[in-house]
Amino acid sequence: MRNSILGPAVVLLAVVVLGTSWSAARAETFAGTNVDSRVIVGVKADPAAVQAFMPDGWAPIGFPRGPLKDANLLVSFVDGMLMLDAQGKALDPASRRAVVFLGLGKQVDGDGVRIFVLRTYSTEPPGTDPYGVNVPADVSRTTSISGPADGGRTSLDSWKLTLGDDALEMTLNHTTGNRVWSASEAKSFSAANPDFYRIYRYDSLTDVVMSGAMGKPLTGTYALSSSIADLAAIFDGSEETVAILDIPVRVREIFLP
Repeated sequence: MRNSILGPAVVLLAVVVLGTSWSAARAETFAGTNVDSRVIVGVKADPAAVQAFMPDGWAPIGFPRGPLKDANLLVSFVDGMLMLDAQGKALDPASRRAVVFLGLGKQVDGDGVRIFVLRTYSTEPPGTDPYGVNVPADVSRTTSISGPADGGRTSLDSWKLTLGDDALEMTLNHTTGNRVWSASEAKSFSAANPDFYRIYRYDSLTDVVMSGAMGKPLTGTYALSSSIADLAAIFDGSEETVAILDIPVRVREIFLP
């Protein structure tokens, strides 16, 4: 495990957000580096609605502990600022935006637990879909930060995913807290092909904006809504947001097994 400078809650977060931490030595192929910022929303949705995106033989479960406890779906709003290939050359295009849906799954006839990439909506061009679950879409973001140099700042963040005449929108206005720098390793599996996964090693600056499990309320306002047909069962009005994580900086290295 790489060294980290972080508190216990964020140690757990670093392990849970994208998969189970691991450190076994094995052959790997370096595939590239991403630099991005993101907002991760932990949602407790109807298990049957999440199950529809899971691969056969796997069932959705809630995160068992940490700031994301009880969330059975993560909605990750990703603002990719720089994407490099294995040689350090910028991809074309070198930036992207995406809304990524992830879920923790347990093997129905076994004890395996994996994090799955269930669906992505991305501005990336065709042919750049390693998980086989991408839907091309327009994703826009408007953000600003104001306030003192030595204290909490007012963060305004607005996202809109547009797919034809339908859209998913998220707005988050909050006062920043104590951000923590952390490092971790993870594996993310494809819901379309459960044998495929990528290995991530990443460093993140994380602010736990709100977490029901940690008893931390939101200092501001938040809204998430969707009119996208494929997501109707998830966003049917019964869903509950249990955590919001603001990650203004993430540097991520990608490896293939």
